[in-house]
Amino acid sequence: MKRPKNGFFFPLCYVAYMSIYIARLNLSTASPGLIQLGILDSAQIGLLGSTFSVVYASGRLINGILSDSRPPWVMISSGLLFAAVSNLTIGFFPPYIGMLLLWNTNAFAQPMLWSSILSVIAGTYDEQTARRKNSIMVTSVASGNILGILLNTAVITRFGLRYAFVIPGGLTLLCVLAVLLTMRNVRAAKSDEKKHIPLYHLLREREIRLALAPAVLHGMIKDNITLWVTVYFVSKFGIDLQGSAYFVLLVPVVGLFGRLLHPVCYQLCGEREHRLSIYAFLICAAAAIPLCFDPILPVAAAVCLGLIYAAVSIINTSLLSVFPVRFQATGNIASVSGVMDFAAYLGAGIGSLVYGVTIEHFGYLPMYASWAVISLISILFLYRLNRLTRAEAKIETEA
Repeated sequence: MKRPKNGFFFPLCYVAYMSIYIARLNLSTASPGLIQLGILDSAQIGLLGSTFSVVYASGRLINGILSDSRPPWVMISSGLLFAAVSNLTIGFFPPYIGMLLLWNTNAFAQPMLWSSILSVIAGTYDEQTARRKNSIMVTSVASGNILGILLNTAVITRFGLRYAFVIPGGLTLLCVLAVLLTMRNVRAAKSDEKKHIPLYHLLREREIRLALAPAVLHGMIKDNITLWVTVYFVSKFGIDLQGSAYFVLLVPVVGLFGRLLHPVCYQLCGEREHRLSIYAFLICAAAAIPLCFDPILPVAAAVCLGLIYAAVSIINTSLLSVFPVRFQATGNIASVSGVMDFAAYLGAGIGSLVYGVTIEHFGYLPMYASWAVISLISILFLYRLNRLTRAEAKIETEA
């Protein structure tokens, strides 16, 4: 197994990616206070979430392609810097249009990290070790969720809404300095057999086209859990922000177990990420149904949302981190990762916009019912994809 010359890059990348999750989940934690103070309403928060997802999706596509040809430390430090400045400035509560522009600057900056991190891992380790490292790396999302809820809730309670953006911005700025000091010599290794495939050729691959639909649909679920979960518990059950944190925290904690269990589940499914995603979508559909009924206890709602988040975390790891490794031989890991993440956040953007309006007028029932339907549709695409990959594997074995 090859090892990096700089052993600090992996833990630093983990902490850096965790920090930018804190610097994007702060909007969710601050939303109840922003609504109560009349600074924003649900539709405006939905628009912030929607545009964030669309811009993030575009950033993943563009930055995924750029990451194949730019030094990792440049992409990572630039993303962290813009995210930090955006959050620090939002902390001063500019007019809504300014907040919208700054939040979307944050959205474009954050995806500069992921593709570069995947490229370094894939270029540094053999394929099996790279998959294992990726499985560890994706737990930074759940870790960022948990730490973000705890930190942002404590900060808002003690210091006020402003510091829910200022303090995460400051932490992200510290990560910029750490990257500049320790990662400038880290490079994404290039394969001697690399034959880069242009993006438009990649999109003609049937395997990728079939995977795009479930990527879009799971995105409609995943990021809208984190966007609306705090507002849901505060408005639905009349719990204050500090009290809701205990229920909200259950969601990323259960989600973390999903991330941690992914390697085991992946092995049990014969290292077929599509088959694993089918089972995970079944869990999503089953857990979404109880949320459609009223009344429901806060603990029961938290468990159902946690199960859904754990399932979509497994799907997210399978489609956005493991699936792109299939394209390592052609040097297109970052590009495929960018395309898949673009699809996921496009779905998140559509979902945030639609759910912001429906929640404002009809409550949460339409959102949860749609998650069950979305899951069943995704299973149909993944079933076809699983059959396709099995047929290709059989042909390769016979050859």
